[in-house]
Amino acid sequence: MHAQEALPSPSVEDGQQAKTSVEVVSKVLLKSNTFLRNVGIQQPAAKTTNVVKELQAELDVKKLESIGLQQELERLKAQTQESEAKVDKQAEEIKSLRKMAADT
Repeated sequence: MHAQEALPSPSVEDGQQAKTSVEVVSKVLLKSNTFLRNVGIQQPAAKTTNVVKELQAELDVKKLESIGLQQELERLKAQTQESEAKVDKQAEEIKSLRKMAADT
């Protein structure tokens, strides 16, 4: 004899709708898919779960790559600013030296 799951039918409070039979059956089938296996219907939950896990792993890798690229971009920006500051300083020194050479 198979154990059947019984869902209590709570009284419907004001403002709430009673569950339809489809909602009740769906809830039971989500908890136990013995009926679906008995009638030959496969639940794609395992496949779907594996696909979701694979996609999540890919997403995690992409996020890590993105973080790495963002850090590299920030490092290159800082390096560029340093280089530009050095160029500006050298330009000022050259200008100062030219002025001193012109005065002598």
